[in-house]
Amino acid sequence: MKVRRQMVAASLLLAVETMVLALLVTESVTSAIAAAGLTCLSLWLHLALHEGGHLVAAKLLRLPVVAVHIAPFTGWRYEVSVRPSASMPALPLRMALFHLGGPVANLGAAAVLVVAATHTGTASTRLVLYGAAFVGALLGLGNLVPGSSPRSDGRNLLRWIGTPAAARAALRAYYHQEVRRPAEASPKIIGSPPGR
Repeated sequence: MKVRRQMVAASLLLAVETMVLALLVTESVTSAIAAAGLTCLSLWLHLALHEGGHLVAAKLLRLPVVAVHIAPFTGWRYEVSVRPSASMPALPLRMALFHLGGPVANLGAAAVLVVAATHTGTASTRLVLYGAAFVGALLGLGNLVPGSSPRSDGRNLLRWIGTPAAARAALRAYYHQEVRRPAEASPKIIGSPPGR
């Protein structure tokens, strides 16, 4: 619920800021509304692109993908989950590149949008492209900052680069715990013959 409120607040703030800037640049209310709407839409597209970058990285690095959640307009959960073997060769490098996949996709898209904006004639189109580029760059760089969430790309990147042995051991412990959990959770029927 907290993430949902943060996303709505970020979208509203982005819309207001873009609207004010668009009014200053274009001096047209219609162009300002269009620019604000398209810039806010770019936030959702950049979120989907970010997870797409993780997915492409996982496929290129041959990491087993177990879940993909990309729902820009219907849900609030964005993630690509991989389940590598702890004994996989070059696992720390693979995982570091996997966690870089999303931010690199956002930063690459931002660079393309800036180039497109420099070749555009109208002020409102330039504003939308620069706004979308700013959103992509902010999302890409923001995800590289180590956060407190276990899903933070920056935090996981540092973990796999800084302490690869500990990260690999944590992965082994997680798998060991996951294997034990279903066995402990199975119901025990008293008096039933073995094998049932």
